Amino acid sequence: MKASYIVGISVPVEEFRARLAEIPGAVLVQELPHDRVVVVLGSRSGSTALASLSGVTTVREDRPERPLPQS
Repeated sequence: MKASYIVGISVPVEEFRARLAEIPGAVLVQELPHDRVVVVLGSRSGSTALASLSGVTTVREDRPERPLPQS
């Protein structure tokens, strides 16, 4: 099952994209402000490899917020 992550990086996006190619099925889908990107992995098991890439400062699973029930 695919999983998406918000990743903090300390290197230029182009350099991170090249390093990300080491992880099969990993795709950078969006650049965010404050040196962050959104990455989609083929499965959650790839998150360890993602976190160990040089230039990665933080990894947080991107979980969509569910709307609160209306009363």
